[in-house]
Amino acid sequence: MKGHVAGALRWRDLPGALLHWLRRGLGSAEDFRAAFARSLGLDPAQAGEVHLFGTGRAALHAFTASLDLPIGSEVLLPGYTCVVVPNVFMHLGLAVRYVDIARDDFNPTPHAISDAISAETRLVVVPHNFGLVTEGLDALRAKHPDVVFIEDAAHAWGSTDAIGRMVGTLGHAAFFSFEYSKPLTTGIGGALVIHHPASRERFAAHMTTHEPANKPTEVAAHGGAHGAALRSPSTSTVFKQLLTLCWHRLTMSLPRPALQMLTALLRAPSRMLGVVAKTPDSEVAGETEPDYRAGLHPLSAAIGLMQARRFDEVHALRRAQASDYDALLTSLPGWEWPVRAPGAVLLRYPLLLPDAATRDAAIAALEDAGIVGGTWFDDVVHPRGSRRFGYSDGDCPNGERAARTVLNLPLGRHARLSPSQRAAVRAIAERHGGRTP
Repeated sequence: MKGHVAGALRWRDLPGALLHWLRRGLGSAEDFRAAFARSLGLDPAQAGEVHLFGTGRAALHAFTASLDLPIGSEVLLPGYTCVVVPNVFMHLGLAVRYVDIARDDFNPTPHAISDAISAETRLVVVPHNFGLVTEGLDALRAKHPDVVFIEDAAHAWGSTDAIGRMVGTLGHAAFFSFEYSKPLTTGIGGALVIHHPASRERFAAHMTTHEPANKPTEVAAHGGAHGAALRSPSTSTVFKQLLTLCWHRLTMSLPRPALQMLTALLRAPSRMLGVVAKTPDSEVAGETEPDYRAGLHPLSAAIGLMQARRFDEVHALRRAQASDYDALLTSLPGWEWPVRAPGAVLLRYPLLLPDAATRDAAIAALEDAGIVGGTWFDDVVHPRGSRRFGYSDGDCPNGERAARTVLNLPLGRHARLSPSQRAAVRAIAERHGGRTP
Protein backbone atom coordinates (compact mmCIF):
# COMPACT_ATOMS: atom_id res chain seq x y z
CA MET A 1 0.00 0.00 0.00
CA LYS A 2 1.14 3.54 -0.75
CA GLY A 3 0.52 5.45 2.48
CA HIS A 4 1.43 8.22 4.88
CA VAL A 5 3.60 6.68 7.61
CA ALA A 6 7.36 6.30 8.09
CA GLY A 7 7.81 8.43 4.98
CA ALA A 8 11.57 9.00 5.38
CA LEU A 9 12.51 5.71 7.06
CA ARG A 10 14.48 2.95 5.31
CA TRP A 11 14.78 -0.56 6.71
CA ARG A 12 18.54 -0.16 6.90
CA ASP A 13 18.12 2.89 9.13
CA LEU A 14 17.05 0.62 11.99
CA PRO A 15 20.23 -1.49 12.30
CA GLY A 16 22.25 1.64 11.55
CA ALA A 17 20.56 3.43 14.44
CA LEU A 18 21.10 0.48 16.77
CA LEU A 19 24.82 0.39 15.99
CA HIS A 20 25.10 4.16 16.44
CA TRP A 21 23.36 3.98 19.81
CA LEU A 22 25.54 1.09 21.00
CA ARG A 23 28.62 3.08 20.02
CA ARG A 24 27.57 6.55 21.17
CA GLY A 25 25.06 5.89 23.95
CA LEU A 26 23.73 9.19 25.32
CA GLY A 27 25.71 10.97 22.61
CA SER A 28 23.11 9.79 20.08
CA ALA A 29 20.73 12.47 21.35
CA GLU A 30 23.39 15.15 20.93
CA ASP A 31 24.19 13.90 17.43
CA PHE A 32 20.52 14.01 16.43
CA ARG A 33 20.06 17.44 17.97
CA ALA A 34 22.98 18.80 15.96
CA ALA A 35 21.80 17.15 12.72
CA PHE A 36 18.26 18.43 13.18
CA ALA A 37 19.59 21.94 13.82
CA ARG A 38 21.57 21.75 10.57
CA SER A 39 18.42 20.68 8.71
CA LEU A 40 16.82 23.94 9.87
CA GLY A 41 19.73 25.95 8.55
CA LEU A 42 21.04 26.72 12.02
CA ASP A 43 24.74 27.12 12.63
CA PRO A 44 26.24 24.34 14.80
CA ALA A 45 26.79 26.96 17.48
CA GLN A 46 23.00 27.42 17.55
CA ALA A 47 22.25 23.74 18.20
CA GLY A 48 21.60 24.70 21.82
CA GLU A 49 18.36 26.27 20.61
CA VAL A 50 17.05 22.75 19.91
CA HIS A 51 15.62 20.67 22.77
CA LEU A 52 14.44 17.08 22.35
CA PHE A 53 11.30 15.69 23.99
CA GLY A 54 9.34 12.47 24.12
CA THR A 55 6.48 14.09 22.16
CA GLY A 56 5.76 17.31 20.30
CA ARG A 57 3.01 18.12 22.83
CA ALA A 58 5.58 17.85 25.64
CA ALA A 59 7.74 20.41 23.85
CA LEU A 60 4.77 22.79 23.56
CA HIS A 61 3.84 22.23 27.20
CA ALA A 62 7.37 22.90 28.47
CA PHE A 63 7.70 26.13 26.51
CA THR A 64 4.26 27.41 27.54
CA ALA A 65 4.86 26.51 31.19
CA SER A 66 8.13 28.44 31.10
CA LEU A 67 6.20 31.61 30.21
CA ASP A 68 4.51 31.46 33.62
CA LEU A 69 1.27 32.94 32.27
CA PRO A 70 -1.48 33.79 34.78
CA ILE A 71 -4.29 31.24 35.00
CA GLY A 72 -7.00 32.10 32.48
CA SER A 73 -4.68 33.92 30.06
CA GLU A 74 -5.85 33.60 26.47
CA VAL A 75 -4.19 31.50 23.77
CA LEU A 76 -5.20 31.72 20.11
CA LEU A 77 -5.28 28.47 18.14
CA PRO A 78 -6.03 27.71 14.49
CA GLY A 79 -9.54 26.48 13.80
CA TYR A 80 -8.06 23.34 12.28
CA THR A 81 -5.71 21.49 14.62
CA CYS A 82 -5.02 18.29 16.57
CA VAL A 83 -6.56 17.72 19.99
CA VAL A 84 -3.18 17.36 21.70
CA VAL A 85 -2.53 21.08 21.09
CA PRO A 86 -5.54 22.58 22.93
CA ASN A 87 -5.21 19.89 25.61
CA VAL A 88 -1.82 21.36 26.57
CA PHE A 89 -3.48 24.65 27.46
CA MET A 90 -6.41 22.96 29.16
CA HIS A 91 -3.97 21.18 31.48
CA LEU A 92 -2.16 24.47 32.17
CA GLY A 93 -5.37 26.31 33.07
CA LEU A 94 -5.28 28.67 30.09
CA ALA A 95 -8.23 29.81 27.98
CA VAL A 96 -8.24 29.15 24.24
CA ARG A 97 -9.98 30.78 21.31
CA TYR A 98 -9.92 29.55 17.71
CA VAL A 99 -9.12 31.56 14.57
CA ASP A 100 -10.77 30.21 11.41
CA ILE A 101 -8.65 29.11 8.49
CA ALA A 102 -8.97 30.78 5.10
CA ARG A 103 -11.47 29.22 2.72
CA ASP A 104 -8.73 28.53 0.17
CA ASP A 105 -6.07 27.43 2.65
CA PHE A 106 -5.59 25.18 5.68
CA ASN A 107 -4.15 27.97 7.85
CA PRO A 108 -5.54 31.28 9.14
CA THR A 109 -4.35 34.40 7.35
CA PRO A 110 -2.02 36.79 9.22
CA HIS A 111 -4.79 39.39 8.99
CA ALA A 112 -7.27 37.03 10.71
CA ILE A 113 -4.75 36.26 13.44
CA SER A 114 -4.02 39.94 14.01
CA ASP A 115 -7.73 40.85 14.17
CA ALA A 116 -8.35 38.06 16.71
CA ILE A 117 -5.66 39.22 19.14
CA SER A 118 -7.24 40.90 22.15
CA ALA A 119 -5.95 42.57 25.30
CA GLU A 120 -6.13 39.15 27.01
CA THR A 121 -4.12 37.29 24.35
CA ARG A 122 -0.70 36.22 25.59
CA LEU A 123 0.23 33.39 23.21
CA VAL A 124 -0.58 32.53 19.59
CA VAL A 125 0.01 29.13 18.00
CA VAL A 126 0.82 29.74 14.34
CA PRO A 127 0.20 26.61 12.22
CA HIS A 128 1.88 25.38 9.06
CA ASN A 129 -0.67 22.65 8.34
CA PHE A 130 0.42 20.03 5.80
CA GLY A 131 3.68 21.98 5.37
CA LEU A 132 1.88 25.02 3.92
CA VAL A 133 3.52 28.10 5.43
CA THR A 134 1.63 30.79 7.34
CA GLU A 135 3.38 33.92 6.16
CA GLY A 136 3.57 37.31 7.86
CA LEU A 137 5.07 36.41 11.22
CA ASP A 138 7.50 39.34 11.15
CA ALA A 139 4.64 41.81 10.79
CA LEU A 140 2.60 40.06 13.49
CA ARG A 141 5.49 40.18 15.96
CA ALA A 142 6.12 43.86 15.20
CA LYS A 143 2.45 44.81 15.56
CA HIS A 144 1.89 42.77 18.74
CA PRO A 145 5.17 42.98 20.69
CA ASP A 146 3.62 41.75 23.95
CA VAL A 147 2.33 38.50 22.42
CA VAL A 148 4.42 35.32 22.12
CA PHE A 149 4.17 33.50 18.78
CA ILE A 150 5.03 29.80 18.66
CA GLU A 151 5.01 27.90 15.38
CA ASP A 152 3.27 24.54 15.12
CA ALA A 153 5.80 23.00 12.76
CA ALA A 154 4.69 19.40 13.31
CA HIS A 155 3.84 19.05 9.60
CA ALA A 156 6.43 21.38 8.16
CA TRP A 157 9.97 20.05 8.49
CA GLY A 158 11.86 21.57 5.56
CA SER A 159 9.32 24.18 4.42
CA THR A 160 10.54 27.72 3.81
CA ASP A 161 8.68 31.00 3.70
CA ALA A 162 8.42 33.35 0.72
CA ILE A 163 11.95 34.72 1.25
CA GLY A 164 13.57 31.35 1.90
CA ARG A 165 13.67 31.19 5.71
CA MET A 166 13.06 27.83 7.32
CA VAL A 167 9.79 27.14 9.13
CA GLY A 168 10.60 26.69 12.79
CA THR A 169 12.88 29.74 12.82
CA LEU A 170 10.28 32.49 12.32
CA GLY A 171 8.50 32.87 15.67
CA HIS A 172 9.69 33.21 19.24
CA ALA A 173 9.80 29.41 19.27
CA ALA A 174 8.55 26.36 17.36
CA PHE A 175 7.66 22.78 18.15
CA PHE A 176 8.05 19.74 15.90
CA SER A 177 6.62 16.23 16.08
CA PHE A 178 8.47 13.02 15.20
CA GLU A 179 5.42 10.75 15.45
CA TYR A 180 5.02 7.85 12.99
CA SER A 181 3.18 9.85 10.33
CA LYS A 182 5.39 12.95 10.37
CA PRO A 183 8.08 13.83 7.78
CA LEU A 184 10.80 12.54 10.11
CA THR A 185 9.90 9.85 12.64
CA THR A 186 11.51 8.49 15.78
CA GLY A 187 8.37 6.49 16.56
CA ILE A 188 7.18 9.02 19.11
CA GLY A 189 9.11 12.19 19.82
CA GLY A 190 9.36 15.91 19.33
CA ALA A 191 11.55 18.98 19.47
CA LEU A 192 11.36 22.54 20.70
CA VAL A 193 13.35 25.27 18.95
CA ILE A 194 13.67 28.59 20.81
CA HIS A 195 14.97 31.67 18.97
CA HIS A 196 14.01 34.53 21.27
CA PRO A 197 16.90 35.17 23.71
CA ALA A 198 14.72 36.11 26.68
CA SER A 199 12.53 33.06 26.06
CA ARG A 200 15.61 30.83 26.02
CA GLU A 201 16.70 32.18 29.40
CA ARG A 202 13.22 31.72 30.87
CA PHE A 203 13.03 28.19 29.53
CA ALA A 204 16.44 27.22 30.95
CA ALA A 205 15.43 28.56 34.36
CA HIS A 206 12.12 26.70 34.22
CA MET A 207 13.73 23.38 33.34
CA THR A 208 16.20 23.81 36.19
CA THR A 209 13.64 24.66 38.85
CA HIS A 210 10.99 22.14 37.80
CA GLU A 211 12.91 18.88 37.92
CA PRO A 212 10.99 15.58 37.67
CA ALA A 213 10.45 13.66 40.87
CA ASN A 214 12.41 10.65 39.58
CA LYS A 215 15.47 11.78 37.68
CA PRO A 216 16.38 9.59 34.70
CA THR A 217 19.49 7.48 34.79
CA GLU A 218 19.79 7.10 31.05
CA VAL A 219 18.98 10.22 29.06
CA ALA A 220 19.33 13.98 29.31
CA ALA A 221 16.43 14.19 26.94
CA HIS A 222 15.91 17.87 26.27
CA GLY A 223 19.41 18.09 24.88
CA GLY A 224 20.21 21.61 26.03
CA ALA A 225 23.19 22.98 27.85
CA HIS A 226 21.18 24.00 30.89
CA GLY A 227 18.54 22.60 33.17
CA ALA A 228 17.31 19.26 34.34
CA ALA A 229 17.02 16.10 32.33
CA LEU A 230 13.59 14.81 31.41
CA ARG A 231 12.28 11.41 32.39
CA SER A 232 13.76 8.62 30.35
CA PRO A 233 11.17 6.37 28.68
CA SER A 234 10.95 2.93 30.21
CA THR A 235 12.30 -0.07 28.34
CA SER A 236 8.76 -1.33 27.74
CA THR A 237 7.70 2.04 26.32
CA VAL A 238 10.64 2.17 23.92
CA PHE A 239 9.99 -1.44 22.92
CA LYS A 240 6.35 -0.65 22.09
CA GLN A 241 7.37 2.41 20.10
CA LEU A 242 9.91 0.45 18.08
CA LEU A 243 7.49 -2.40 17.41
CA THR A 244 4.85 0.07 16.27
CA LEU A 245 7.38 1.88 14.10
CA CYS A 246 8.43 -1.40 12.49
CA TRP A 247 4.80 -2.32 11.88
CA HIS A 248 4.11 1.02 10.20
CA ARG A 249 7.21 0.63 8.06
CA LEU A 250 6.09 -2.91 7.13
CA THR A 251 2.67 -1.68 6.03
CA MET A 252 4.42 0.49 3.46
CA SER A 253 6.16 -2.56 1.96
CA LEU A 254 3.30 -5.03 1.58
CA PRO A 255 0.72 -5.32 -1.22
CA ARG A 256 -2.85 -4.80 -0.13
CA PRO A 257 -3.95 -8.50 0.10
CA ALA A 258 -0.91 -9.46 2.21
CA LEU A 259 -1.41 -6.44 4.46
CA GLN A 260 -5.08 -7.26 5.03
CA MET A 261 -4.23 -10.86 5.91
CA LEU A 262 -1.43 -9.90 8.30
CA THR A 263 -3.56 -7.21 9.95
CA ALA A 264 -6.36 -9.71 10.57
CA LEU A 265 -3.91 -12.19 12.10
CA LEU A 266 -2.14 -9.71 14.39
CA ARG A 267 -4.96 -7.40 15.46
CA ALA A 268 -6.22 -9.47 18.40
CA PRO A 269 -2.85 -10.58 19.86
CA SER A 270 -1.33 -7.09 19.57
CA ARG A 271 -4.25 -5.56 21.46
CA MET A 272 -4.19 -8.31 24.05
CA LEU A 273 -0.47 -7.89 24.66
CA GLY A 274 -0.63 -4.10 24.55
CA VAL A 275 2.29 -3.78 22.14
CA VAL A 276 0.88 -0.91 20.07
CA ALA A 277 2.03 2.58 21.06
CA LYS A 278 -0.66 5.20 20.43
CA THR A 279 -2.35 8.18 22.04
CA PRO A 280 -4.77 6.78 24.65
CA ASP A 281 -8.47 7.40 24.07
CA SER A 282 -8.67 8.95 27.53
CA GLU A 283 -6.11 11.60 26.50
CA VAL A 284 -8.05 12.40 23.31
CA ALA A 285 -11.16 12.83 25.43
CA GLY A 286 -9.27 15.15 27.80
CA GLU A 287 -9.85 12.83 30.75
CA THR A 288 -6.18 12.10 31.46
CA GLU A 289 -2.99 14.14 31.21
CA PRO A 290 0.02 12.69 29.35
CA ASP A 291 3.50 12.66 30.81
CA TYR A 292 4.71 16.05 29.62
CA ARG A 293 8.15 15.43 31.15
CA ALA A 294 8.87 12.41 28.96
CA GLY A 295 12.17 12.54 27.15
CA LEU A 296 13.43 11.08 23.90
CA HIS A 297 15.39 7.86 24.30
CA PRO A 298 18.86 7.96 22.68
CA LEU A 299 17.99 4.93 20.54
CA SER A 300 14.96 6.81 19.20
CA ALA A 301 17.22 9.81 18.63
CA ALA A 302 19.60 7.60 16.63
CA ILE A 303 16.69 6.57 14.39
CA GLY A 304 15.92 10.23 13.81
CA LEU A 305 19.58 10.91 13.08
CA MET A 306 19.59 8.42 10.21
CA GLN A 307 16.82 10.46 8.52
CA ALA A 308 17.96 13.96 9.51
CA ARG A 309 21.31 13.38 7.79
CA ARG A 310 19.43 12.98 4.48
CA PHE A 311 17.24 16.05 4.83
CA ASP A 312 18.02 17.43 1.36
CA GLU A 313 17.03 14.14 -0.28
CA VAL A 314 13.86 13.80 1.83
CA HIS A 315 12.69 17.32 1.08
CA ALA A 316 13.52 17.15 -2.64
CA LEU A 317 11.49 13.94 -3.04
CA ARG A 318 8.41 15.43 -1.38
CA ARG A 319 8.60 18.57 -3.50
CA ALA A 320 8.91 16.49 -6.67
CA GLN A 321 5.96 14.27 -5.69
CA ALA A 322 3.78 17.29 -4.92
CA SER A 323 4.64 18.77 -8.32
CA ASP A 324 3.68 15.47 -9.93
CA TYR A 325 0.27 15.59 -8.24
CA ASP A 326 -0.12 19.18 -9.46
CA ALA A 327 0.37 18.03 -13.04
CA LEU A 328 -1.75 14.92 -12.59
CA LEU A 329 -4.75 16.79 -11.21
CA THR A 330 -4.64 19.89 -13.39
CA SER A 331 -7.89 21.08 -15.01
CA LEU A 332 -10.07 19.39 -12.40
CA PRO A 333 -11.94 22.29 -10.79
CA GLY A 334 -14.10 20.04 -8.61
CA TRP A 335 -11.03 19.18 -6.53
CA GLU A 336 -9.52 22.22 -4.83
CA TRP A 337 -6.02 22.57 -3.46
CA PRO A 338 -4.34 25.61 -1.96
CA VAL A 339 -1.65 27.52 -3.80
CA ARG A 340 1.65 26.95 -2.02
CA ALA A 341 4.95 28.77 -2.00
CA PRO A 342 7.80 27.17 -3.99
CA GLY A 343 9.61 26.36 -0.73
CA ALA A 344 6.83 24.29 0.81
CA VAL A 345 7.66 20.70 1.75
CA LEU A 346 4.30 18.99 2.16
CA LEU A 347 3.62 16.30 4.74
CA ARG A 348 0.61 15.15 2.72
CA TYR A 349 -0.96 16.48 -0.46
CA PRO A 350 -4.23 18.06 0.75
CA LEU A 351 -7.34 18.53 -1.36
CA LEU A 352 -10.85 19.78 -0.73
CA LEU A 353 -13.57 17.78 -2.47
CA PRO A 354 -17.09 18.97 -3.24
CA ASP A 355 -18.70 17.20 -0.27
CA ALA A 356 -18.22 14.41 2.29
CA ALA A 357 -19.90 11.74 0.16
CA THR A 358 -17.62 12.47 -2.78
CA ARG A 359 -14.58 12.37 -0.48
CA ASP A 360 -15.59 9.01 1.02
CA ALA A 361 -16.20 7.50 -2.41
CA ALA A 362 -12.80 8.71 -3.61
CA ILE A 363 -11.08 7.20 -0.56
CA ALA A 364 -12.70 3.81 -1.23
CA ALA A 365 -11.64 3.94 -4.88
CA LEU A 366 -8.08 4.91 -3.92
CA GLU A 367 -7.87 1.98 -1.54
CA ASP A 368 -8.87 -0.37 -4.36
CA ALA A 369 -5.90 1.05 -6.28
CA GLY A 370 -3.52 0.38 -3.39
CA ILE A 371 -3.34 4.00 -2.19
CA VAL A 372 -4.27 5.21 1.29
CA GLY A 373 -6.43 8.33 1.11
CA GLY A 374 -6.08 10.25 4.37
CA THR A 375 -8.61 12.43 6.18
CA TRP A 376 -6.41 14.73 8.28
CA PHE A 377 -7.98 16.64 9.92
CA ASP A 378 -11.43 15.07 10.19
CA ASP A 379 -12.58 17.67 12.72
CA VAL A 380 -11.73 21.25 13.62
CA VAL A 381 -10.14 19.66 16.70
CA HIS A 382 -8.93 16.33 15.28
CA PRO A 383 -9.87 13.51 15.71
CA ARG A 384 -13.64 13.48 15.44
CA GLY A 385 -15.08 12.80 18.88
CA SER A 386 -12.36 14.63 20.81
CA ARG A 387 -13.22 16.94 23.68
CA ARG A 388 -12.78 20.05 21.50
CA PHE A 389 -11.61 22.13 24.46
CA GLY A 390 -12.88 25.70 24.04
CA TYR A 391 -14.56 25.08 20.69
CA SER A 392 -18.26 25.48 19.86
CA ASP A 393 -19.97 24.42 16.65
CA GLY A 394 -19.96 27.23 14.12
CA ASP A 395 -16.93 29.06 15.52
CA CYS A 396 -14.84 28.24 12.44
CA PRO A 397 -17.02 27.47 9.40
CA ASN A 398 -14.09 27.16 7.00
CA GLY A 399 -12.37 24.73 9.34
CA GLU A 400 -15.57 22.70 9.63
CA ARG A 401 -15.92 22.59 5.84
CA ALA A 402 -12.34 21.43 5.46
CA ALA A 403 -12.87 18.71 8.06
CA ARG A 404 -15.90 17.41 6.12
CA THR A 405 -14.30 17.37 2.69
CA VAL A 406 -10.52 17.07 3.05
CA LEU A 407 -8.65 14.30 1.28
CA ASN A 408 -4.88 13.72 1.61
CA LEU A 409 -2.77 11.93 -0.96
CA PRO A 410 0.45 10.30 0.32
CA LEU A 411 3.99 11.62 -0.08
CA GLY A 412 7.36 10.18 0.89
CA ARG A 413 9.66 7.24 0.15
CA HIS A 414 6.82 4.74 0.29
CA ALA A 415 4.33 6.76 -1.75
CA ARG A 416 5.95 6.50 -5.16
CA LEU A 417 3.03 5.73 -7.44
CA SER A 418 3.31 3.23 -10.27
CA PRO A 419 2.13 4.31 -13.74
CA SER A 420 -1.11 2.38 -13.21
CA GLN A 421 -1.68 4.08 -9.86
CA ARG A 422 -1.06 7.52 -11.37
CA ALA A 423 -3.66 6.72 -14.02
CA ALA A 424 -6.02 5.50 -11.29
CA VAL A 425 -5.67 8.75 -9.33
CA ARG A 426 -6.56 10.79 -12.40
CA ALA A 427 -9.50 8.54 -13.25
CA ILE A 428 -10.81 8.69 -9.66
CA ALA A 429 -10.57 12.47 -9.67
CA GLU A 430 -12.51 12.66 -12.93
CA ARG A 431 -15.13 10.17 -11.71
CA HIS A 432 -15.65 11.66 -8.26
CA GLY A 433 -16.41 15.30 -8.68
CA GLY A 434 -13.42 16.57 -10.61
CA ARG A 435 -14.38 16.26 -14.27
CA THR A 436 -14.06 19.45 -16.24
CA PRO A 437 -17.54 20.72 -17.18
